[in-house]
Amino acid sequence: MAATQLRQWWTASNPHLLLESQSSLLRSLVRHRHRQRSHPSGINWVEFRSKQKSASNANLPTVILAHGFGSGLGFFFKNVDPLLSSGEVSRVLCVDWLGMGGSARPPCRESPIRSVLHSSSSRFSLCNSEFSTANKAVDFFLDPFDEWLHDEARDGEPLWLFGHSLGGYLAAKYVMRIHERSSQMPNIKKCVLASPVGFQPLPKVNERMPTSDLPAAMRLVDALWSSNFTPQSLVRMMGSSRGKSSVKKALRGRIPHLNDQSTDLLSDYLYHITVAPASGEYAMNSLLEPYASAQGAGVFAREHIGEGEIAKAIRQNLHRSPLKSILTCFGDHDWMRSGHEASARAEMESISSMGIRSNFNIVSNAGHHLYLDNEPELTR
Repeated sequence: MAATQLRQWWTASNPHLLLESQSSLLRSLVRHRHRQRSHPSGINWVEFRSKQKSASNANLPTVILAHGFGSGLGFFFKNVDPLLSSGEVSRVLCVDWLGMGGSARPPCRESPIRSVLHSSSSRFSLCNSEFSTANKAVDFFLDPFDEWLHDEARDGEPLWLFGHSLGGYLAAKYVMRIHERSSQMPNIKKCVLASPVGFQPLPKVNERMPTSDLPAAMRLVDALWSSNFTPQSLVRMMGSSRGKSSVKKALRGRIPHLNDQSTDLLSDYLYHITVAPASGEYAMNSLLEPYASAQGAGVFAREHIGEGEIAKAIRQNLHRSPLKSILTCFGDHDWMRSGHEASARAEMESISSMGIRSNFNIVSNAGHHLYLDNEPELTR
């Protein structure tokens, strides 16, 4: 209790202020009204409904927007109005992964943390976390998401699942999971993977550059990554004044085209979700791994989704699959594009061969946050 109070005093943040910043962002920048909801699984989510009342709305799809690492549902503020005004969507559900955004933050022992002493020959964990391996870390996110989706999706309504970055990886893993299991499938008709991590397979062991040969800066990154030191940890150490200014500066650097109002509201929201207790952010080490080789450096999923992995999973229950379409897209100057494009294109071709409409697109004038950089093109 004392540690929690000290952290909240130092960061000038708490769960109430986090949800207030989320609500202020959405009220100010989205025309459609939202309902903030929470689920027994710990998931925080908001619902937007179309203002257009008609009998045909019952047959229109619900769009689910799932954010990436270090982000939250508020980042989709530019996407809600165009989707609901298109006349092709009945609802938009923005959801925070467990341990991120405004969702519950399970403590260390219940988070997807990979022990600094982890090795293939040892299962020891400083936290004794049951989510320390890659497949269990995926379960940490997908188990509550699946529980939430089964409770909140209406019977038979078509669903479009959109995931960005780490959220794209988890969305792909969810599609794979529901096809690998014999239980009832959610009615996901369309899946969009926006700049997802995970298509590029890990470099072969003999291709990986030894840590001792890395430049000093990369050795430092490797050491911090392996020690579960996250960017969020640094902001928490800064305190409220320096932390808020650093978050705002970083946001302007990453998404410079936002106007002052959007930047102010989004940076305040981002600060609060960043300094909330560490939990889901440990996925950075449990799910992902940085490597350098002669071909360059990159971030890889410990369990990749390329080389036919998605297609293989879908094929197991293709006869029962509601999935009609899957799209993978990257921004034209997206830092994630170069390492994953070839593998993603090949995976879409594999899925297309099964009769599921599959496409690979490059969104113009867009970087990694393509849903903010060029929303009109992405929405089309």
